[in-house]
Amino acid sequence: MPDNSENGFWKSLKPLVKYLALHRRMFAVGLGCAFLTNSIGMLVPLIIKYSIEAVERGAGARIVTLSILGLVGLKLLVGLFRFLMRKILIGISRKIEYRIRADLFEHLETLPLSFYQHTRIGDILSRSTNDLNEVRMLLGPAIMYSFQTVVTVLFAVPVMIYLDLKLALLAFLPLALVSVSYKKIGKIIHDRSLDVQRRLSDITAKVQENLSGIRVIKSFTREESEIEQFDRMNRDYFERNMRLVTISGVLYPFMAFLSGLSALIILAYGGILVMRNSITLGDLTAFFIYFGMMYWPMIAVGFVLNVIQRGRASLGRIMELFRVKSDITDPVQPSPALASKTAAEGSISFRDLSFAYPGSDEPVLRNISIKIQAGSTLAVVGPVGCGKSTLLNLVARLFNPWPGSLLVDGVDVLEWPVARLRGAIAMVPQDTFLFSESIRDNILYGLERDVEEEEIARVVKMAGLHNDVNGFPDKLDTLLGERGINLSGGQKQRTTISRALIIDAPILLLDDCFSNVDAQTEEAILKNLRAYSAERTTIIVSHRISTIKAADQIVVLQGGRITQRGTHNELLKEPGYYSSLYEKQLLQEKIERYS
Repeated sequence: MPDNSENGFWKSLKPLVKYLALHRRMFAVGLGCAFLTNSIGMLVPLIIKYSIEAVERGAGARIVTLSILGLVGLKLLVGLFRFLMRKILIGISRKIEYRIRADLFEHLETLPLSFYQHTRIGDILSRSTNDLNEVRMLLGPAIMYSFQTVVTVLFAVPVMIYLDLKLALLAFLPLALVSVSYKKIGKIIHDRSLDVQRRLSDITAKVQENLSGIRVIKSFTREESEIEQFDRMNRDYFERNMRLVTISGVLYPFMAFLSGLSALIILAYGGILVMRNSITLGDLTAFFIYFGMMYWPMIAVGFVLNVIQRGRASLGRIMELFRVKSDITDPVQPSPALASKTAAEGSISFRDLSFAYPGSDEPVLRNISIKIQAGSTLAVVGPVGCGKSTLLNLVARLFNPWPGSLLVDGVDVLEWPVARLRGAIAMVPQDTFLFSESIRDNILYGLERDVEEEEIARVVKMAGLHNDVNGFPDKLDTLLGERGINLSGGQKQRTTISRALIIDAPILLLDDCFSNVDAQTEEAILKNLRAYSAERTTIIVSHRISTIKAADQIVVLQGGRITQRGTHNELLKEPGYYSSLYEKQLLQEKIERYS
């Protein structure tokens, strides 16, 4: 149940204090402009009232002229301060929206893979866009209209009661002329709003793409690069919003001018009533002007209350994301053994490793013990759901293993700085994710250094992608659709293999990355990989015996346990899952060959 008490209300808004504090001086200036807007405007009815009374007492044209000039001057000041009020206060809300969005995106990039396994991406996107917009409305229009309403009520109501209580009831009559101002300025606002919405769509697509590809981003330690790219898009969105704020700020002063014009018309009509001795001219005119001033604040009360409640709810949803903390963190004190290492050697040891996903009591892996020498190849085979991919994810520390159960170069992975560990690993995940960039950009995604064209061509050829690339009109510069939709499954896999190979990391993790590649192409790629991985530690997960038979050691996982281990020839000699799978695939190849 939400806490709707006074303490609960202010507590729910507390997260916004630090953002408002960053702009406290300009915020105070904006509220000052709001105070001047309303307080100066309150003088207008009184000047009109006393000017009329002066005329009734026989005052000359000089008094009337001075009164008119005073009124024009006051309305100009009101218009100026109203424009500044809206530009400053709404501008601050946009700046805070920009800062919260940047902070939220940066925070999402740091969260572990486990968070995205139980959280809907659409829900995260909704909180990052729609909910954040509601918070902006809370910070901008709600604060501004609330302050205006308070100032107007404090000034206008006492004066109206003092003059005539009955006439105060007319304060709720609508002002019809204000709608005219929307005709021309409204089109400009519509066009700029549409432009802003398009930029917002780009940001939403970027967030969705990053969250969908979070495994790739984390595997290649590209969090900082993605944050920088997002920051540029976010700043462009912010600047276009500021253009919208500027033109919107012109609209409302113009509406105030129309309200003043309406007051002058009322003044003229009131003169007729005065000549008929039906009502006092000065009081009638003052009342009607105050009525106009009270119209919008009374409507704004309902608007503000609605915005505040929606903003509070949205802020709570956003803060739920901020409260999620990553358990994949750098050690307080990295292992001293890493100080003397300039690069990882690549040896990997699993020591009685057991693992269950967060929130589950059922282990996915049980008592896994494997020693992989640097430069050797381990193959992992087993039925679907036996924990093969989980084993690779633990090596890349996308999840945390138990302390002491997984070592790289003799050092517990929990004692490695996360970026340094992942920087020593090139990974081809089972889910082949490609960004909506060119093939070249996707291949170079995990690199910070400059690369010669010859090196790109080499890894493309090693991955068996060169013939496909040469068949595209723009070769490596061919742009891909979302998630590489314009490539086949095999082309996607070979592109991700190229991306891993070009990193030239000491540890290579291949997670069933040949499932969409034909046998002939697979054989050519494996031949290239054997030469490439001669000095690298490689772990291959596959369902195909042809893919893994040349590995230095092979382990069979069933139900999260190692049930068989050995070389290809050794495993064929003993009954079990491996020899049975080999016979089935051999029979399948014969059937396909003669069918």
